[in-house]
Amino acid sequence: MDLRWFVEVDFDVARRRLVDRHLKAGIVANLKEAEKRADENDLINGKEIVQYMVEVDDVVVSCEDEQWAHS
Repeated sequence: MDLRWFVEVDFDVARRRLVDRHLKAGIVANLKEAEKRADENDLINGKEIVQYMVEVDDVVVSCEDEQWAHS
């Protein structure tokens, strides 16, 4: 790949999306487990990626889009 892109998203939005995704995918049994997985695994990794990110060519800002909300 010749270009490095980074998708920027607010961590509160990312957490909400992760919790929802874990529940819908059946990765966890309940909301508490989904929140724990997001907080103790996914978001820790995300913060480390942001902290040690190499230079990127472009940043795409993720935002809420109502057209995708009911997918």
